[in-house]
Amino acid sequence: MSGPALRQLAAHRSIHEAAHGQVKDMTASLRLLYEKGRDKEAREAEKVILEHWRDHIIAHADSEEEGLYLDVRKERPGLSETVTQLMRDHDLLRKITREIEKNLEADGSSDDRLSMYESLLVVNWHHSRDEEKYLLGES
Repeated sequence: MSGPALRQLAAHRSIHEAAHGQVKDMTASLRLLYEKGRDKEAREAEKVILEHWRDHIIAHADSEEEGLYLDVRKERPGLSETVTQLMRDHDLLRKITREIEKNLEADGSSDDRLSMYESLLVVNWHHSRDEEKYLLGES
């Protein structure tokens, strides 16, 4: 059984918007650090951003998969394909995050990582809207 906040549209949307707004702002700040040539600070900021993705957005995704998604599949089997697609979104977030970590550890291109951060934002935004629409009954 999932917690009540995950099952209520307004509460769930609030979680999505807060977490997404934070990583969007952090990504914009990161881009500015690199543009100003403050690479050492930017690399440290990346560690914080990645931790935020893991501890907030991906942890939220894990919680959804362990509760809400299982409940939806039981209660509304017709949404099983939708749940599978939403889980694929979560998987993409995990994969992109791991690729960023590997690139950072290998001292790879900051431009490549910035593109991947932008990809995370896009996937996360669309995923949240789809989840709200299909699972939580947004009109």
